Amino acid sequence: MSKKNLLLGGILIILIVVAYLYHGPLKEWRESLGQPKNFLANVNVDEIEEILVINNGQETILEKSGENFKVSGTKDFYVKDRIAKEIISSLAEATEAKLELVSNNKEKKNEFQTDENGFQIKIYQSGKQVADFIVGKMAPDYESIYISPNGADNTYIIEADLRSPFNQSEWRNDEIFFSDKEKINKIRFQYPTREFTIEKKDDKWQGTIPYGFAVSNEKIEEILNIMSNLTAAGIPEQDFSKSGLDQHLIIVQATGEGVDNTIMVGVADEDNSYYVKKASGDNIYLITEEERDELDKQIWELR
Repeated sequence: MSKKNLLLGGILIILIVVAYLYHGPLKEWRESLGQPKNFLANVNVDEIEEILVINNGQETILEKSGENFKVSGTKDFYVKDRIAKEIISSLAEATEAKLELVSNNKEKKNEFQTDENGFQIKIYQSGKQVADFIVGKMAPDYESIYISPNGADNTYIIEADLRSPFNQSEWRNDEIFFSDKEKINKIRFQYPTREFTIEKKDDKWQGTIPYGFAVSNEKIEEILNIMSNLTAAGIPEQDFSKSGLDQHLIIVQATGEGVDNTIMVGVADEDNSYYVKKASGDNIYLITEEERDELDKQIWELR
């Protein structure tokens, strides 16, 4: 190969390298000039130990427990699985997102709700606080939110929905049962003066204990709904002494493939809601009077 061709080949290689740098790393470097540093970059979602949420002056501490968060100061209340996953995914997204400065005027923070009107979030990992920021309102594109480091004048916009998962009026999971209704094939009813069992055989429900009796599929439909998918009407003070749950007034157990749901019903509160708990835990919930009445059955009512 001639010297001329070698020279031309060398120049071509240099041009290719320059073009790559110009449109690749150099372009990214130029674009990053003046780009605000993401103050959430130090958050490692896999190492989060605790999150403090302050909303309207109400403080809630979420303690990481496996893949979920336990609400600190409660017996055994956890955040809903769906919300816990949204918290982790939104924080992970936020740590990688770019910030855009929208205001450095402290007086305008109320316009973006990055002042006391927003949610204050503190994140702890390895025993140290790694983030302290305010989540403001949703941006006009409905995909971004306004955000500000706590105590800073600057307000930024970030393409990550941190608002939805942290905008909770009740952090404690109010789901009592969440199962597949079609998997239930046996229900046991227990009361102070009577007990009976119904079972599903060949897609037909029938009584089996204390004797065989006919059962209408339609009349147990609402019971199946309650025993498979039940959300509390409220979460009361966790005071077992006034719940009446020790009297065993109503105990209903629904079992089947992968399902074992048992509910215990106590007495009514001042609003005529009823105290209940699951056999698998000590958390106390409230259900409506209508739901309680659906669980209080005589054999003849199911025929």
